[in-house]
Amino acid sequence: MKTALIALTTATVMGTSAFAAVADLDSDGDGVVSFTEMLAVYPTLTEEGFSAVDTNGDGVVDEEELTAATEGGLIPEA
Repeated sequence: MKTALIALTTATVMGTSAFAAVADLDSDGDGVVSFTEMLAVYPTLTEEGFSAVDTNGDGVVDEEELTAATEGGLIPEA
């Protein structure tokens, strides 16, 4: 699982300087980020990688999960 996320980190958005916030990724304005919304920013993200970020398993990523995943190096800064 971490291997897939490390590959995602290497293969996606490079040279950015700010942590992504849910508001930056939430295209439908519902306050959380779906797999489809994350794909728009992280096109190499797999369902397995998304599941690793979605730690409570509810099918969406909230601000706390996104922050933890970014700070923990699971996903790159966006």
